[in-house]
Amino acid sequence: MLFESYLNYDIEAALFLTLLWGTTAVLVARRPRHRSDRRGRRRATFLLTLVAIGMLLVAGRITTTVLMGGFGYLFVADRVAVALPLVVLPAVAVLLLSVPRWRAHRREPSAGTRLATFAPQAVVPVQATALGALLGFVTAILVTMGPPQLVPILTVHTGYLTVVALLWLWHAYRFRVASNGGPVRRSLPVRALRAVAVATAFVLLLVGGLSWAAGTTTLPGRINMADHAHGAAYSAAGPHGAHAGLAVSVADLTGPRAETPDRRYTLVAEAKKLRLASGREVDAWLFNGQSPGPELRVKRGELIEVTVVNKVPDTNVSVHWHGVDVPNAEDGVAGVTQDAIRPGGTHVYRFRPDEVGTHWYHSHQQSSIQVKKGLFGPLIIEPEQTDLAPGTQDVVVAAHTWYDGALPLEPPALFGTIDRLERRRTAPGVPVRLRLVNTDGATHRYSLTGTPFKVVAIDGNPVNAPTDVSGEQLVIGGGGRYDVEFTMPARPVRLTELRRYGSELRVVEGGLLLSADGTGDIAPDKPQDAFDPTTYGSPAPTPFGPDSTFTRTHSLVFDNELWFYDGRFTVVWASNGKAFPDAPSLVVREGDLVKVRFANRSHFDHPMHLHGHHVLVLSRNGRPATGSPLWLDTVNVEVGEIWEVAFKADNPGLWMDHCHNLDHAAAGMMSHVVYEGVTTPYEVGHDTPNELE
Repeated sequence: MLFESYLNYDIEAALFLTLLWGTTAVLVARRPRHRSDRRGRRRATFLLTLVAIGMLLVAGRITTTVLMGGFGYLFVADRVAVALPLVVLPAVAVLLLSVPRWRAHRREPSAGTRLATFAPQAVVPVQATALGALLGFVTAILVTMGPPQLVPILTVHTGYLTVVALLWLWHAYRFRVASNGGPVRRSLPVRALRAVAVATAFVLLLVGGLSWAAGTTTLPGRINMADHAHGAAYSAAGPHGAHAGLAVSVADLTGPRAETPDRRYTLVAEAKKLRLASGREVDAWLFNGQSPGPELRVKRGELIEVTVVNKVPDTNVSVHWHGVDVPNAEDGVAGVTQDAIRPGGTHVYRFRPDEVGTHWYHSHQQSSIQVKKGLFGPLIIEPEQTDLAPGTQDVVVAAHTWYDGALPLEPPALFGTIDRLERRRTAPGVPVRLRLVNTDGATHRYSLTGTPFKVVAIDGNPVNAPTDVSGEQLVIGGGGRYDVEFTMPARPVRLTELRRYGSELRVVEGGLLLSADGTGDIAPDKPQDAFDPTTYGSPAPTPFGPDSTFTRTHSLVFDNELWFYDGRFTVVWASNGKAFPDAPSLVVREGDLVKVRFANRSHFDHPMHLHGHHVLVLSRNGRPATGSPLWLDTVNVEVGEIWEVAFKADNPGLWMDHCHNLDHAAAGMMSHVVYEGVTTPYEVGHDTPNELE
């Protein structure tokens, strides 16, 4: 939260720097023609005042950079390498070269001192500062640079110095002409015509440049992600290891096909009108006509067969098993592990889950649209022997925001269609497990009022030695899951969503109320402190840890920028300054131990979801994880945070690694983890049946 405030202040400072120094640069570039001493002093005073304000803004940008840097150097690397040098250094030149000339003219106005304020030494430093401020603003909000690399840095600095040199030559020429008494001032019609011509040329250049920029971002009609990722990363990884040179197709990495399934399910995707408890109707796409889709409750190790039938008109679908490390061909990612299921078509998934806990399934064809419209459901994988106490009231709370067109409907529905306070009877003394599933992209915050509770699982993975929690909010990123348990007390218990507005927490209408007779109420708590999963529970042995030797390391720095994506001007979500399909993928070999660092310097949380693997959290914001081993499939990297995680490359395939705020993924924040030697026969793009997000 604090980082986001500093980031906003920094962008505001960059904007005001650009406006003020740009105005000053225009004024100083005009040839001074005043004749009276009074007008000369007034002009010099005004310019000196603008410079003084500009210096305060420069100091402000330095201050915001220092404050942001307190969260880690990655958060300001682009500022230190590009934005600040291009403003601070020319601003110093303004103080040394420009200001003395204006001060001299202010003290003793004369023809000589007036001409000195038009010298290149007086004009160009101001213009150079304005140009640097503009570049700083552009790299802060339009086209970000992250993390800075030598070539982009040199490109920006070389271009900047070239423009400054040309400005110097131009103003040196103008100064010589002015020193010789010319040129004659043009008539008003001539000056007006020249201004119109310059403005027209500028507009044409701007429109042409933007059209060209938009065209360069148009996504290819067909992309083979294996070819794309290998082409981008093999030079860094190098073909090595047992699988080097051996081609394995994603289509061959299937679950068991010859064995008899232990459980069979059929999911039928269809378009329906859905009436919410509030009476509002939404156009939905549902599995088996219900929301959430049917609960699939299975045992670990059972062979599961799910037949998906698509009855949605004019829309292709697929199904991804979120948080389950299935064989790659069963992962359900259209264009990567399969072709999307066309209307009237079917697809059979088979897998044998090796994990336990609360998971979910959802469409992974245009998931930013299809999940919102309702193609999702819970998947509960139980251990061979139940871990629930006898008589436990086991409740899946799948939070989902429905939309009326592009507008979200409030409050979110916690139980499919129930978008108001849900009251349920629960006798005192009954054990309760709430399985909280965030099917949205935005982060959800919850308070549980009326009883202490234990967080017994996160992303389906059991917590070692959980202890009582009270007075803390639960923060669940998009796609994440928390299981909480408590024994029902005699008084009511209420689960409430909280929404953050600046530093204020507000209660969201709706929620879940448990009481002995299904009546009564309790005022929701609004705890300010957030539950910290990295320090909760007790340590336990893990197969690797922060002191292990990692064969691969990978860093992703997240930004948002206003630019073109697929030909449209929008908010682009970038990793290391690049959006899909140019975002950096990672090539690994089977057996690699991989460490990944996430740094979020954008304006929104990014729940990063790696398919086919669970990651072990090593540290958060530089502090080692000290509690129960925290195994996640979705790492919610909040604004201003740095997470370090690690995983074992033990599930060959081609795996998506993307932000599970699916709108962010659809606008660029997705890449892949690709095993060496793995190929795919599937393609994604506008000319295929497959659309990634």
